Amino acid sequence: MPLSEYTNLFAAALTAFLFVYYVIPSIIKIAEIKHLYDDPDHRKSHTVAIPNLGGIAIFGGFLVSFCLFCDLSSAKEIQYILAALCLVFMLGAKDDLVELTPYKKFIGQFLVALVITYFADIRISSFYGVLGISEIPYWLSLAFSTVTIVFIINAFNLIDGINWLASGVTLVITATFGTWFWMHGFTQYAIMSAAVAGGVLAFMRYNYSPARIFMGDSGSLSIGLIAAVLAIAFIEKSSSVVHSSVHQAFYIPSAPSFAIAVLIIPIFDTLRVFATRIMKRKSPFHADRTHVHHRLLDLGLTHIQASLTLVSINIGFVAVAYLLQDLRNALLAPVILGLALVLSILLFSLKNPSAKEKQASPAKSTEPKMGREMVGNANAS
Repeated sequence: MPLSEYTNLFAAALTAFLFVYYVIPSIIKIAEIKHLYDDPDHRKSHTVAIPNLGGIAIFGGFLVSFCLFCDLSSAKEIQYILAALCLVFMLGAKDDLVELTPYKKFIGQFLVALVITYFADIRISSFYGVLGISEIPYWLSLAFSTVTIVFIINAFNLIDGINWLASGVTLVITATFGTWFWMHGFTQYAIMSAAVAGGVLAFMRYNYSPARIFMGDSGSLSIGLIAAVLAIAFIEKSSSVVHSSVHQAFYIPSAPSFAIAVLIIPIFDTLRVFATRIMKRKSPFHADRTHVHHRLLDLGLTHIQASLTLVSINIGFVAVAYLLQDLRNALLAPVILGLALVLSILLFSLKNPSAKEKQASPAKSTEPKMGREMVGNANAS
C-alpha cells in the first residue's frame, strides 16, 4: 500500500478522534442549557439526567474524517452509503429528542436498508454453503439482505445498554474488518473502519462510569448501519480475493461464518432474547432484563467489567472462527452459534444469592440507561 494511503488511514482515525474528543464537551454543555437529557425512570439504571446526544459527535467526526481522507470516487456505492447513514442518523436523532412510534422507526430503517441493498448494491448474493445453499436469486438476495441490515442496526441498538459495551464491540468489528480491507486493497472500507474506530475511542473517554453522555439512538443506529455495511462488503468481496502467499494470513475462506463471529455479541444476544420472549408468549419487543449484560450486572459486575468481559468474549470468537475457518461455512456457522449457546446457558445457570434482592429493590446508580428495544422505546432496568 502506498505511503499516502497509510497516511490517510491514520489521518482519518486521528481526525475523527480529535473531532469527537473536543466536540463532546460542547454538546454536554448545550444539553445542560437546553435541558436535553435522558431522564431517569423506573426502567433505567441511572438516577440523574444525562445527555444522550453523543451520536451527534460520533456521526460528525466520522463524516468529516471520511470525506476528507477517502477518495469518494473510488467506489460508486460510497455516495449511497453516506446518504443512508445521514438518513439513519436523522432517524435516531429525532428519536433521541422526540420519541418515535415503533412503526415509524421500522419504516425508516427499512428505507435506509433499501438504499444500501438496492441503490448501493451491497447485498448478500449467496449463502456460501450455509444450510446447504449457495447462489440465490436476486429478489431473495435483496429481501434477505434488507432484513439482515435492519436486524443488525437494531441489534446494536439493543446492546447499547451499559457503558462501553456498544463502543467496545464496535472497536472489535472495525479493527477486524478494517485490517482485512486494508490488507486486500479495499482502501475506502479500511478508512471507513478507521474513522468509526477513532470517533468511538474518543467517545469512550466520556462514557466511562459515571458516564457524562450516552451515544443515544443517533449513535447506535448509525454504528449499526456501518457494521452491517462492513460485514456484507467483507462477505461479498472475500469471494473475489485470490488466495496468495502474500496475503495468506489474511485469506478467509469462510467469510459468512467469520462475519457472524465478529458480530456475535449483538447477533446472538438479540436472537436469544427474542426467542426467550416468544417462548414465554410475550412480544419479542417486550422490555425486560434478559440481555446478557443484565445477567452480568446481576452477578455483581460493574458496567465496565461487564463490557470488558463481553468484548473479550467477542475477541475470543473472532480467534476461534479464524483458527477453524478450514471447516467451511456449512460446519463453522453451526459451531460458532452452538458455542455461543453453550456459553449463554452456562452464564444463566450461575446463581447469585443477591440477584433477587437487586431486582426487588434496584440500587441507585449513575450508570447509563439500558438499551432500547428493537424499533421501540423500551429501556429495560
